[in-house]
Amino acid sequence: MRLTVLDDDPGIKINPGQRIKVYLDGSEVKRCLTADDEKGEVVVIARRQNGQPIIKSGELQHTTMHGIVRIECNGYNTDFGD
Repeated sequence: MRLTVLDDDPGIKINPGQRIKVYLDGSEVKRCLTADDEKGEVVVIARRQNGQPIIKSGELQHTTMHGIVRIECNGYNTDFGD
């Protein structure tokens, strides 16, 4: 399944306030914009070494990371209807 908060992403649109945790290779991913457990990728806000978000031409930059993705809602793995 693919979950997202991005308007132009084809994933299942979620409310940014929903309590969903995303893990990549066993580590929790913060500031996740899109998570796809089938493709094994997460999209996050790109950040500098000091933790500040990278903004280019007034837009937040994104970065995609790959690995084993696990998505949890309220502490449980969920299928969101899949």
